[in-house]
Amino acid sequence: MSIEFSRLSGQILDLLRQKGNRVLAVKEIHDRLNDAGGAADRDDVERVVEHLERTGEIAAIRGKRYSLLEFTPFRAGRIRISADGVGFVYGEGDKPDLYIDRKNLKGAMNGDLVLVRTDPRRQRHKTIRKRDYFEAEVSRVLQREHRTVVGRFHAGEPPYVRPFDERLDEDVEIDPRGTMGARDLEMVNVEIERYPGGGSIAAGRVVETLGMLGEPGVDIEVVIRKYHIAHRFPDAVLAAAEEIPQEIDPAEIAKRVDLRDRTIVTIDGETAKDFDDAVEVTQLDNGNYRLGVHIADVSYYVTEGSILDREALERATSVYFPGRAVPMLPERLSNGICSLNPQVDRLTFSAEIEIDSRGRFVDRKLFRSVIRTAERMTYTEVHALLTDPSPELSERYAPLIEDFRRMHDLYEILRKRRDARGSIDFDLPESEILLGELGEIEAILPSSRNVAHRLIEEFMLAANEVVAEHLQLSAQPAIYRIHMSPDAQRIEDLKKILQEFGHKLRAQTDDLRPGELQRVLATITGTPEERFLTELVLRSMKRALYSEENLGHFALALQFYCHFTSPIRRYPDLVIHRMLGQLLEKGALFGEQLDAVTARIPQIASQSSDREKRAEDAEREVIEWKKVLFMRDKVGEEFSGRITGVTSFGLFIELEEVFVQGLAPISTIGGDFWQFLEREHRLRGEQTEREFRLGDPVRVEIHEVDEDRRQISFRLLESGGTAVEERTRGTRRPATR
Repeated sequence: MSIEFSRLSGQILDLLRQKGNRVLAVKEIHDRLNDAGGAADRDDVERVVEHLERTGEIAAIRGKRYSLLEFTPFRAGRIRISADGVGFVYGEGDKPDLYIDRKNLKGAMNGDLVLVRTDPRRQRHKTIRKRDYFEAEVSRVLQREHRTVVGRFHAGEPPYVRPFDERLDEDVEIDPRGTMGARDLEMVNVEIERYPGGGSIAAGRVVETLGMLGEPGVDIEVVIRKYHIAHRFPDAVLAAAEEIPQEIDPAEIAKRVDLRDRTIVTIDGETAKDFDDAVEVTQLDNGNYRLGVHIADVSYYVTEGSILDREALERATSVYFPGRAVPMLPERLSNGICSLNPQVDRLTFSAEIEIDSRGRFVDRKLFRSVIRTAERMTYTEVHALLTDPSPELSERYAPLIEDFRRMHDLYEILRKRRDARGSIDFDLPESEILLGELGEIEAILPSSRNVAHRLIEEFMLAANEVVAEHLQLSAQPAIYRIHMSPDAQRIEDLKKILQEFGHKLRAQTDDLRPGELQRVLATITGTPEERFLTELVLRSMKRALYSEENLGHFALALQFYCHFTSPIRRYPDLVIHRMLGQLLEKGALFGEQLDAVTARIPQIASQSSDREKRAEDAEREVIEWKKVLFMRDKVGEEFSGRITGVTSFGLFIELEEVFVQGLAPISTIGGDFWQFLEREHRLRGEQTEREFRLGDPVRVEIHEVDEDRRQISFRLLESGGTAVEERTRGTRRPATR
């Protein structure tokens, strides 16, 4: 959006906000803007009005007369369709949440931006799962979320596709001439040619056949299309990448600080192919440490406004699935000239920080550089070198061992600094999927962070903090990584649940500090309810977002924070590099240049946050689907597990051997009639008074694996639970370590 477009949008919104001007036709808007001294073109006004209507900022009422939504009975928002086919539009600020009955959806699909009509004089309330809603109806679909739909093809007369996403419950009719030869029950991608509504069902044509469910790789292909993740680079983008030389121009090296004689290494996972960051630690004569964090200078190759830049912004992030990555940049850049590959010259942006023995940053420098990494290290190798090195490993990396010990010493200092300020550290293990050569799942294991992971994390945090502070104090536009304090109601709910398990949150709701949550996490470590309560604390927090405003990072307990260290895979980091380059080499922006950049940043931040959430959701869905596929041939087998959730409809259980979670329905738990004690998070037998509660070990049999719903159900091989009197004899672990 240009500066002129933004300026005209603001003028129109201001005009419609004034008394006497709240309902105007396009001609009236044009005339009054010009009367006020503007020079707006009629066609430009009409274009901007159409844009404001399409984005839900204004609405057409009384024919083609326009008003701000706040003066009308309309609301605009993204509609969320539940699995049972009803819609919700969630409010912001003091706006209520809205419920839309299925008959009032008017063809709206999940994720569409809709104009919703509410009638304050006849507002009816509806309570769903203890949450209150106002009833409303869709007036108009402003923007469609889905141009394509992925689903299962059903041969017939006529053929149709049933969407894979259960929130899209309208089948799509397929023209028999547009099936692309899809097989019955094959997964396909469909381009929608007619949307539902007005008595018509959705219709479209098959544009891709993906294979049958259960075949290797089909799950990832389906999820990519479900979330509309761009996974193929346009030919023009690939051609632009091919034009970038794979050797560095000596003239560019001459402009930079030359660090090629330093011992700098990358430390990443075994399967990593793109290396954003490299590190070094030296000890100065005054006893302080000098931390060097060197980040791939992607901004040198991906210039602002280029076709490579536009594609990177559209993607905003790389997406990582087991055995496959969907990169933000073409491979020629991400794995080639931008990647800090071992023992080759690479252009970088460097942050050098002098740190004293108390973890204070006593000096910092930011500059463009050129490096040549000494080694490509893995987390496993560095961890082994620091904890229990084998003779072979020690011999191989003998010249680097002292460097890694120095890194570890600095890590300990930074870690103490982080703990002292109360930073929250969630350390729940995640699933790691091991694939065979043909893409088959060989094992599912819990991943863990070792000392090498933590070391790199602390170094990256330090660099991000220094860069954010520099940009903030320079009063230049930037994209900050922010994390707001939790909502008061969520903290009150968390307090109550913690009390039920003998833990106390010692803080006023409106004055909660991150250190108090970290203290609570420490007290629940080692208790049976540890995983449940840790996840509960995590869910009580807000999502971290990108923002043009520096609002601080609650969980990290930092006043200044941004993302600087991964420009190969995150677009906001690339923006930060450009802002730094401008500031360091050309000086601060001002005037029209400053206005132009400032106007673009909010949209980039918002889109980057949205794309990040989409990537996380897609990655999580693939992981859960892989677990289902891994278990499909294990029906009837027995496993040990622990109860991770207790509900009125059954027990959620995580298997210990394979790190897979499923449900034991309450109907399958014999031996008694089981009551759900909601406040105590347990099931209790009416006659035996035996209980099932969080953390209890159980033995289960795999009862059913539903690939379509991606669900696993268990049958308990024990039906007794634990006797209540055993609970009262001190078997429960203490609340503190």
